[in-house]
Parts: sequence; C-alpha cells; structure tokens
Amino acid sequence: MTTIKFTQPITVDHIARIEGKAGIEVQINDKKEVEVKVNIFEGPRLFESIVIGKSVEEATAVFPRVCSFCAAAHKITGLLAAEDAIGLQVSEQTSKIRELMYIGDMIESHALHLFLLALPDFLGYPDGISMGKEHPSVIKAALQLKDLGAIIQTITGSRYIHQENALMGGFGKIPTKAKLNEIIKLLHDSKDVSTVALEQFAKYELWEEVSSERLHLALEPKNDVYGIIGEKIKASDGTSFNANEYMKNIEERVVPHSFAKHSSYKGKRFTTGALSRITLFNSLLNDKSKELYSNYNNFIDANNPLSNNIAQAIELSYFIDRAEELTLDILENYKDEQRIKPTFKEGIGYAVTEAPRGLLAYMISVNDEGKVTKADIITPTAMFLAQKEVDLKKMTESMIEKGVEDPSEISKKLETIVRSYDPCVSCSVHVTKLRK
Repeated sequence: MTTIKFTQPITVDHIARIEGKAGIEVQINDKKEVEVKVNIFEGPRLFESIVIGKSVEEATAVFPRVCSFCAAAHKITGLLAAEDAIGLQVSEQTSKIRELMYIGDMIESHALHLFLLALPDFLGYPDGISMGKEHPSVIKAALQLKDLGAIIQTITGSRYIHQENALMGGFGKIPTKAKLNEIIKLLHDSKDVSTVALEQFAKYELWEEVSSERLHLALEPKNDVYGIIGEKIKASDGTSFNANEYMKNIEERVVPHSFAKHSSYKGKRFTTGALSRITLFNSLLNDKSKELYSNYNNFIDANNPLSNNIAQAIELSYFIDRAEELTLDILENYKDEQRIKPTFKEGIGYAVTEAPRGLLAYMISVNDEGKVTKADIITPTAMFLAQKEVDLKKMTESMIEKGVEDPSEISKKLETIVRSYDPCVSCSVHVTKLRK
C-alpha cells in the first residue's frame, strides 16, 4: 500500500484546554477501502498500580489526579467503591452534598466542552479565543457557567479540583448555610444563560453520513431522578446488569495502536455519555428539560455522535435546576454533622457513576488493615473508542464516495466528530494523518 501522509495539528488553544495526546490515522487503499485507527499515544499512567499497598483513604485522594476535568467524578466514584469494600454507609446529607459536588463537575465540564472545544468547529473558528472576538456573549455565558461549576465544587470540596474535603464516611467540614445560599444565588443568576449552548448548536444540521445504529449503555438513575448515581447499568438493547458486575459484563482488550484499551459489551462495541443518558432516560428529566428535549428533538439522533452536543446542552440546563433543588433540600434539612470514620476489614467494593463523558467504573480490593490490594478503573473514553473508530470510518467512506480528495477537508470533519464525543485521554488532543 502506497502512502501519502498528511498532518494537521490542533491549535495550541485547544491543547491548552484538553489533557492528553491522541490522533486519527486513516488508511485508504487503491480499492478505496478505509481503515481508521484512533491512536492514543500518551503513555500509560498506571493509577491502578500506584495505589496498591497504600491505605484506601490515601488511594481515594490519588484517584482524582486521573483527570483535572473530572476530578470530582473520580473522587466520588473512588469513595463509593472504597466504602462499598468495607461496608460503610454514609448519611443522607453526605450523599446529597456529594451529588451536588458531582453536578458542579458536570456543569463545568459541559460548559468547557460545549462552548470552548466543540462550538468553534461549527461557528468556523480555530479556537474559543478567536470565536470570542466576534461572539463575546457566547464566551461570557461559557465563563459564567464554568465558574458556577467550579464554585460549587470549591464550596463542597474545599477546592475546585482534587476535592480534599470529600472523605470516606463524609466531609471534613460541612459547607455553611451562608455558602450554600451563595450557591443558590449563583444558580439563579445562571438560568438565563443555561440554554445559550443549546440555541447555538441547534443552528446546525446533523451530518447524516455519520449516523449508524449503535448500542448505548447508561446508569439507571437511583430513585427515578435523572442523574449520576445508580446501581444498575441499562443497555439500549433492553438488557441490564448490576453495577457491581461490570467486570463480568464489560470486556476490555488491548489494541496495538493505542495505550487506551477498547471495551465491548456481549462482544459488541458500544457508546456512553450524555447522548446515551438522554436516549435511555429522557422520561426522568424535569419539566423544563423535558420541554427542551421535545423542542429540540429533531437534533437528537441516538445513532449520530454529533447529537451528543445537543444532549450535553440539555443536561446543562437540567443540572442547574437539579443543583438548586438539591441545595434547597440540604439547607432545609441542614445538619452540622461529623463524618463516619471508617473501620477497616477485608473486602471488595464496586461503584459505577455517570461522569460527564459517560460511565465511570471502579473496583477496589482492601485487606483488613485498610491497604489496597487491587484496583480497576474503566473510563468513558475507553468504553466508546471502538464505536468512535466506526463513525470516523463511515464519514471517511462517505466523503470519498462524494469525490472529496482534500485531506484537510476530511481531517476537519473527522476531528469535529471526535470532539463531539467529548473524549478524555486524559482528555485528548487530535492530530489527523490521512494516508492514501
């Protein structure tokens, strides 16, 4: 196979806003047969090995370092798995404050992805800074929502990344009523801009070329409240399994072109994330978000990855409302309680939550001294990588059939699709190589 190499690096602004290194490699032979690989060439970070031998409490402080974008997601999922391992039940208030902190992560992550990483592709700008010069109100909304999410995490977790106030058994210090009321005011002030991203993305048609049938997996929400905590994973084929059985149901395999593993469910590739959540559980949205889902339904195709942007934008509005509901509940039933200090025993714990990008699964095994003996983590990006390669292949084939030969034109389309997934490699940088 003869090859012509083409490389188009992503801009420095994007690199500054996304951790990790990844690329797309497309090979096209003389018969116009296409092979696509998403290369994850950032080296392995070995968090599962790093924590072995450490106290489980120390391990829960290490896990958030997996990702600064989703530190709260890793923090809380790690805590839930650790507590499950030793049979520790936390208070109802602790669960609510953790959910509030997690929602802060959702709001901040969705705002950064939608406005600064994905939207410039559709508005025709190389980066968010260039876009902001001509669309200042959009950037203002982005920063307001980003700050909202960060402040929620700071108030609940003592800092906006790697939240050290969240501990096994509870919190080092419960947020004061004054700080919780500050959150209420910020949430109220942000409602006017909660749908700005949705309105922007709805100006653009979905690319039908990339639409193909796919399997969705999402966590069935606890207590029928759309969100991030649950005990059962549901698939769009009608099957389901308990979250503590994820290692038996989600298979991982090593692929030669990537430091990230590929995942499958019952031998099939699948996807996860906001589009999966809203596809499977849109009936659990609150009234306002249900109305948004209905009004923008033409832009939600469960088989099109570009719809993930619309799904995230609807979630952005929903999570602002949910955060307000939670905070008011915490204030009404406020207790200045102490955390439950863990008593260690040998055990294995599991937890699966809904991170901004999809299912996040943890397993932690501890001995009777509270030392970690084994750990397992599967991140959302590792789960949807295989499906993403299929989407990129389909788009490339469609463009070739239409006679498109300009590598830069193909590259631009492929990178837009990848960004719509909102991957985290530890999040991702995309560089496309087209070989013909």
